[in-house]
Amino acid sequence: MDLQRLEELLRVPSVSEFDLSSEEFLVYTTNLSGRWQLHLYDKQNHLQLTFDERAKESPKFLSSQKIVYACDFSGDENFDLFMFDLKTRKEFNLTPDTPFSILPDCSISETGFVAFVSNEHGNFSSYVLNTKTLERKRVTYHKYSDSHAEISPDGKALAVSSLVEAQSEGVFVYSLEKDEQITLLDPLTSLPLEATAQCWSSDSKALLFTSSSNGWEDVGLWKLDSNEIIWVTHGGAECYEAVFSSDSRKIAYTENKEGDMALVIYDTTTQEKLHVTPGHGVVESPIFSKDGKRIYFVYSGAKNPPDIWSYDLNEQRFYQVTKSLPENLTQEFVEARHVYYPSKVDGTMIPALLYEPKVNKRIAVIDIHGGPSAQALNTWNPFVQYLVSNGFVVLRPNYRGSTGYGRLYREANRFVMGSHDLLDVVSGKHYLVSAHLVDPKKVGVMGASFGGYLTMCALTNYPEEWAFGVSIVPFLNWFTEIQNEREDLRYWDLENMGDPEKDKDRLYRASPIFFLEKISAPVLLIAGANDPRCPAEEALQAKSKLESLGKRFEFKLYEDEGHGFLKLENKIDAYKRIARFISAHTQNTFD
Repeated sequence: MDLQRLEELLRVPSVSEFDLSSEEFLVYTTNLSGRWQLHLYDKQNHLQLTFDERAKESPKFLSSQKIVYACDFSGDENFDLFMFDLKTRKEFNLTPDTPFSILPDCSISETGFVAFVSNEHGNFSSYVLNTKTLERKRVTYHKYSDSHAEISPDGKALAVSSLVEAQSEGVFVYSLEKDEQITLLDPLTSLPLEATAQCWSSDSKALLFTSSSNGWEDVGLWKLDSNEIIWVTHGGAECYEAVFSSDSRKIAYTENKEGDMALVIYDTTTQEKLHVTPGHGVVESPIFSKDGKRIYFVYSGAKNPPDIWSYDLNEQRFYQVTKSLPENLTQEFVEARHVYYPSKVDGTMIPALLYEPKVNKRIAVIDIHGGPSAQALNTWNPFVQYLVSNGFVVLRPNYRGSTGYGRLYREANRFVMGSHDLLDVVSGKHYLVSAHLVDPKKVGVMGASFGGYLTMCALTNYPEEWAFGVSIVPFLNWFTEIQNEREDLRYWDLENMGDPEKDKDRLYRASPIFFLEKISAPVLLIAGANDPRCPAEEALQAKSKLESLGKRFEFKLYEDEGHGFLKLENKIDAYKRIARFISAHTQNTFD
């Protein structure tokens, strides 16, 4: 069992998030040191700025010398917002002693204000913080659950994205000088448009947004003075993360097709579009340089850990800014193949990423993504590569409820979670068997978060199908999950799965905790003690019941983690456990 090889792969660092200053300096987060810390690239050197145990997220330049970022102390996601001074190399807590949640993705105005979303007064609402006086003002008081607040460059307006109903968001623009609110309306129906705010123009007169009102996630441009909407895209592919150039003559966004995401550059004058990508994989978080000549972004693929790249529009050439993959790593990485297979629910064709090893040992893992409103993408995944290099087939299904395939598909799991999406996953195993890729007795299932939930659903509803199950930071009981989870997540669950009193039977049937006696395969459960999304109590319930039932299982609780792994040593420990567990129950030695 070559666990040293696995550790080598897991130690490959990644870049997570970044921002660009007007001087074209980069601040970014990377786990190069084993913790998510701030680094600075000044066009010549990469410098580590922070060195403590706390995880850093969402860095933004407040000015050329000051950076605002979010800090997670223990995985509980009760972030504080910090300011780092590049001259003094000192940091300052802008929101000290906060026993409530602050979402990490804040936005910055040119006037020195920070906008963020917090549940300080109950539901998630939008706030504006003066970084000089530390005075913060609550802006929204509606019944909806805010997800992001984008402050205009002039600091006079706030564009707020809120979960309104079902899985639909709306955009509300608030004047910070007057008591006024404007709602982004559908020009055809005059009803609120399903949309998410993305980026202000530099003159604060226009707002980019994305909307699935026409069936696909399209990019739109909203001119606030005239209330005119101009559609940049017109369906056929999901588009995200739209940003303006500083002169607003160009727009960059990402386009999602079959697990890959390309960078698209749109000229607002000629309406011409240019699709570019360094290769198969995922482009994220595009940002224009101030002069508009370059676009910076994060790129990741099966052979590339997430790194910052740039694209020079004049040279039409890519440059890699950070280089996380060690030159001495000789692993041969396998690209995924995008496939479809029929679901046993109703014949719907389910998209998936299929990884096939060069030497097939006819053993497989169905790897279920979380979310559920998320997607298995063609990104860096060291554990999948480790499995494939050891002869495993890996299938990563994009079950109904996944993003990337249109609004109807994303909303197709509403009120049928743990049922229709589960059968989509089980049908993935049958697809592998019918394609003669696997031994039907050597197929396991694993996933994290909602993927961990579906793993437990698979083990309880279809126990004869699986050789093993690995459930990472799952929930298992809809009743206790809704009761104990964070408010914004509860809002989503109530909208998409139902009320624990009114829909008691549905939630009971969809909760694997009540059916653990049906499990026949061995189970590995992993949880984080500080998890605000799927509280550890969920996995502890299962541990207690599996013990009383005499089932074969292993359990690990990480006392210093939340919904995932912020500390590299914990991640390495967890995935070594998973590798040993899978090996023991498939008689594969990973040699």
